[in-house]
Amino acid sequence: MSAILALAACTGRGYADPRTDVAPLRHAAPSPAPELLRFDIMSGSISNHFYRRGAVAAHLLTTSGSPPRLLVAFPAGNAGLVLGFAPLAQPAAFDLAPSTTLEGVELPDGMRGVTAHLAARAPALRVDHALLAGIRFLRDDMAGGLGPGAPSLAHEVDPEPPLTLRRTMLDGRRIELRIEPVEGSTLALENNDIVLHAGPSGDLHFFVTALHDEPPLAPFPVEDLLDAQAANDPQARKALAFLAYREKFLAGSWRFLTYFGRDTLLALYMLQPALEAPAIEAGLGSVLDRLAPDGEVAHEEAIGEYAVWLHSMATPRPADLRAPVLDYKMIDDDFLLAPMAAAYLLDMPAGSARARGFLARKTPSGVLYRDALRNNLALVLVRAAPYAAHPGSGTLVALKPGLRVGNWRDSEQGLGGGLIPFDVNVALVPAALRAAARLFASDLLGPDPAAADEARAYADAWKGVERHFRVEIPTATARARVNEYAVSVGLDGAAAVASIDTPVRFFALALDAAGQPIPVMHSDTAFVLLFDDPSPEALTLVAHDLLRPFPAGLHTDVGMLVANPAYAGDAALAAMFTRADYHGTVVWSWQQAAMAAGLSRQLARKDLPAATRETLVLAERVLWEGIEATHARRAEELWSWEPAGGKAVLLPFGQARGHVDESNALQLWSTVYLALRPPPRH
Repeated sequence: MSAILALAACTGRGYADPRTDVAPLRHAAPSPAPELLRFDIMSGSISNHFYRRGAVAAHLLTTSGSPPRLLVAFPAGNAGLVLGFAPLAQPAAFDLAPSTTLEGVELPDGMRGVTAHLAARAPALRVDHALLAGIRFLRDDMAGGLGPGAPSLAHEVDPEPPLTLRRTMLDGRRIELRIEPVEGSTLALENNDIVLHAGPSGDLHFFVTALHDEPPLAPFPVEDLLDAQAANDPQARKALAFLAYREKFLAGSWRFLTYFGRDTLLALYMLQPALEAPAIEAGLGSVLDRLAPDGEVAHEEAIGEYAVWLHSMATPRPADLRAPVLDYKMIDDDFLLAPMAAAYLLDMPAGSARARGFLARKTPSGVLYRDALRNNLALVLVRAAPYAAHPGSGTLVALKPGLRVGNWRDSEQGLGGGLIPFDVNVALVPAALRAAARLFASDLLGPDPAAADEARAYADAWKGVERHFRVEIPTATARARVNEYAVSVGLDGAAAVASIDTPVRFFALALDAAGQPIPVMHSDTAFVLLFDDPSPEALTLVAHDLLRPFPAGLHTDVGMLVANPAYAGDAALAAMFTRADYHGTVVWSWQQAAMAAGLSRQLARKDLPAATRETLVLAERVLWEGIEATHARRAEELWSWEPAGGKAVLLPFGQARGHVDESNALQLWSTVYLALRPPPRH
């Protein structure tokens, strides 16, 4: 290997909690070696390799087939690079060479990253596309192109061995990729294209080293992140640790290596029993740090060169073009902060003991956390007031004007054209009101008895809001629609049709602008089970959704689907929810976890009739059978399926023609199984 690769172990660099000032010890003991995280996740044709040690953190993935692809993503700065190779006559296996691992690299000039020995079973690979940029640019490029308004992202090519692609990004940071053929393979520039040729063995072998100079994030070692209650799942522990930093938790890799408010709050809420208090405070603090002055929760944070580009188009331009750009278009995350804050500050013993110190911290703009939280609670009351005063579909909380997204189903057609989401109105607003009442009544924020009374009154007014979302399909109509839909998607619908012997009742995914239900069955009922105590009748409806085989319900051999449009009887609506759509008839790992946690919470109640409890127990068992059947994919974002012999067979999402996007190999809220336990087997 060329010496310039400087393959070396990472330095023993210690990290201080940025929220704590600690005086240095006069005779400090040597810092322990930084924790090494190195693990792999294989998903269909994509091989994912993760490395984190000290100042180095990176995700390298290879895609086999035709065409092959190499991608490297860095959590620090949310930056990365991709090499797309020209289509091959025959699909090729492409991955790390046998018996090799991803290794960390740190160079004296501040560049750091990873190096890997790659091998491809192909006579040659021609690079037909290369991009070194912020991850958001990579996402946009792979989703259809950067568009006419995009900045120039051109890189330089230095042909001197090792051949190097390098670029100074818009934010001034450097990023580069070095390529060095080995074991008889060769590299050449042919008509300005980079071409790798196989050696005598017939296989291609080359080293790649991906580097950048963004200052590193401060990771949580696993032992500081999780407590003794966390499940003993080494892969899940590593997955969470790769995404958890003292500055913020990252939503997913490779596509979402930045802060997302909703993802952070939901992950924290479900992981509470397994997380150490400092980790919870890091995540909760990151949300408070990014609140808008009126208390809105930031959805996504654009950083690095994508932020610079956004600032460069603003009028007037801000003084600091590198300042993060925060997006506040979502509505669901505004109602998630209060339940999470109440759960930690009021209910968790460690949180209660640390609450005053935590709330005395300040945001980067100098606002006390206590006051920032009060601003959010006040926003909750303002948003809930219209319905409390005049209950009706027209006063429910809707998406912001002109937007088609606003909750976790944030693809353009994720709500089927609906504007008033079920999860926000039936689960999150009432939960936020109850949490606000408790926080206002405590002495942590004031107290403010008048605000507490107002929040309680509003919560009472919002009871029964699910009535606006009820759908009922007559038995004969339901059977006919399910049978027709099963045929259209290539499934044997006999069992599904047989499961319908009464009118089918379920809760609509959303309401349209006129307040009419969008008749799509869904899994967002998990939010109600997590945050509320629904009636036995409502619980039975949810259980039936989970027990009925798709397309009568949500149950499949590959897990619980997040949507089922079979009952709509509307081809145009069904076309928005296919197995190729991001929020269509697909399985999201975290939604299964949320449903499992919700069922467990409901089964802990003492007021349920025996028949309801029996139905929930059966639904829980069926749900966990699906979860366990796909255990190896648990950390992933989502997956799809394809029909085979009349049944659904698992298919990685993003790896088939027509799939609208690519699934992350790691997703923050998919690690919440660390706080769950499957029900006992009987």
